[in-house]
Amino acid sequence: MPKTVTTTVHHLAGKRFVGVTPDAQRVMIDGETTAQTGMRPMQLLLNAVGSCAAFDIVQMLVKRRLEVRGYRIELTGYRADATPSPYTRIVARHYLDVPGLDERQAKRLVGLGMTKYCSVSASLNAEIAYEVVLEHAGAAAGTAAGTATGTVTGDGAAEGDGEEADDEAAKAAAGA
Repeated sequence: MPKTVTTTVHHLAGKRFVGVTPDAQRVMIDGETTAQTGMRPMQLLLNAVGSCAAFDIVQMLVKRRLEVRGYRIELTGYRADATPSPYTRIVARHYLDVPGLDERQAKRLVGLGMTKYCSVSASLNAEIAYEVVLEHAGAAAGTAAGTATGTVTGDGAAEGDGEEADDEAAKAAAGA
């Protein structure tokens, strides 16, 4: 049986809304041009892609008993010049400060998180590209401390070094 997820979006005023989940979690959604109190819907979607992948990536790092001293994802969304204006490409640059994490392993985990286990990116018909930047001491040389890239298209086809199976940790993370 398919999983069902529900939420309710309430109109507050103008282009201002609040989304409320059955367990009373709230998010402000705002399309106003001045005095914004929340993100725009497309900004929420971009943040959802990053955080969805990050849940799994952090879980895989924890399973390897690696200390996550710092982790951020900078996302850029490219939208069609039309109405509607969906994302056609999303680029996520993952900055990881995780001592003991090498470039090969970082590419693998980020690739799994971005292309295989993230339900949000799987729900989009956009090219999803990612990069890895290692910020800890001893990281491989390259852009910043070390960069790796990969891409997945809207049809789920993946390119790059990060898509090998890492089933035990990734399956556990996908359930998170």
